[in-house]
This record gives sequence, structure tokens and C-alpha cells, in this order.
Amino acid sequence: MEKKGDFLNQLAIISDLLEKVNANTDSSTIVFGISKEEFERIFDLVQKKYNKKMDKPKDTFKISIGTIDIIFNMNNV
Repeated sequence: MEKKGDFLNQLAIISDLLEKVNANTDSSTIVFGISKEEFERIFDLVQKKYNKKMDKPKDTFKISIGTIDIIFNMNNV
């Protein structure tokens, strides 16, 4: 399946849907296990989106969209 669209916009849509889910939750977290190349690509996208230069994390970083936490873990395969 072809992947289309802006990655962060897609995550915002998913976060919005999860916030509106019909369940009482204390927290909501999405975890992505990704390759080193994808980890670096996504980290760069986040830096550009928020205009912040951050130290590159070793193997994990987290962003929050609304009340949803999104964690990116680098697979060491």
C-alpha cells in the first residue's frame, strides 16, 4: 500500500481520534518500533516542525499531541 500524506498531520488525526474514543483512560500512549534510518528521519521531521535543534537521542524519544504520548523506539536489529 502506498503511504501518502504528512507524517505529523497523520499522527495528529490519530491522536484526535484516540482522545475521542469512548473509554475513560488515565493515559494513552502509542509506541512505534522503527529502524535507525526511520528513527533519524522522524526525529529530523519533528525538529523541523517545531524549529528546535535538539540533541539526537540514543534510542528513544517522545512527543505529545494533545493528551496522547507518542514514543519512537529505535530497533537495534
